Amino acid sequence: MARDVVLLLTHTGDWFVPDRVAEELRARGATPVRVDTDRYPAELDLALGLDAPRVAGVDPDRIRAVWTRRLWSSRLPEGLEPVAARAIRQEARAHWFAVLDALGDRRQVNPLAAERRVEGHKLHQLRRARAAGLSVPDTLITNQPEAARAFCEAHGYDVVAKLLSPVSRSMSGAGPRVPTRRLSRDDLDHLDELRLGPMCLQPRIPARHELRVAWVEGRCFVGETGGGDTVDWRQGDAGGWRPGALDDRTCAALDRLMTDLGLSYGGVDLIVPPEGPPVFLEVNPAGEWGMLEHALGLPVAAALADALLKD
Repeated sequence: MARDVVLLLTHTGDWFVPDRVAEELRARGATPVRVDTDRYPAELDLALGLDAPRVAGVDPDRIRAVWTRRLWSSRLPEGLEPVAARAIRQEARAHWFAVLDALGDRRQVNPLAAERRVEGHKLHQLRRARAAGLSVPDTLITNQPEAARAFCEAHGYDVVAKLLSPVSRSMSGAGPRVPTRRLSRDDLDHLDELRLGPMCLQPRIPARHELRVAWVEGRCFVGETGGGDTVDWRQGDAGGWRPGALDDRTCAALDRLMTDLGLSYGGVDLIVPPEGPPVFLEVNPAGEWGMLEHALGLPVAAALADALLKD
């Protein structure tokens, strides 16, 4: 039996991006099967055993590849006790990890082990980025007010604060989130609150503009936005998306980084300062790229389809 099915793991609120990848897969003769992970366990069938799993009724012998676009929190009936709902969602996520592990011999974008090593681990990313030859910002993660004050003083009290883990995964900033923000003088007077809310601190980098790079196995699709005093382009009006570019040195360093991290795809954020090379901020293994294709016509979906069907 031919392996022609590519599972697209996403969620019911996802649009445009999975449709574009599905179109490109069909154009290449593959059979895309969309799996909305938030429908499990209440509405979606999944059978896991010692052999390959059966997901949404798909014959496991037909599965050629898996695109892990999103593993989403389960939609559950109203009225469940919060403790029970939390346990069910945690267990469901573990089941999806088991599915990906069982399909470890199939093509995966990204491989589960690589994605879990990278996602949310900013210091690991920064160390590897520096080793790959990228410029990175000085960084301190701390709950110590004294260490934070010393860091702020060393950087002229021009510092931004951010979290390691996103509260929301929305590119637009809709929904609950804690954006990267510049510390004010009032914030500096309340650093004792770090004892209950540790933060990641970095010097503010003045930006001519910011870049989102959709990196797909050595191909860089670059969008440019923002600039000026904005420290998080998701907040307010970033001025829309424009075609962007990377110099050859940064492209080569980015290739070294992504290969080192074991990723097939990543959404990379960089700041371009008034002088000097682009500064690497982070890579999100499931980072958004729909705006680059929709607004700029960059063929990210085609590149992902090629990566998923690669022998």
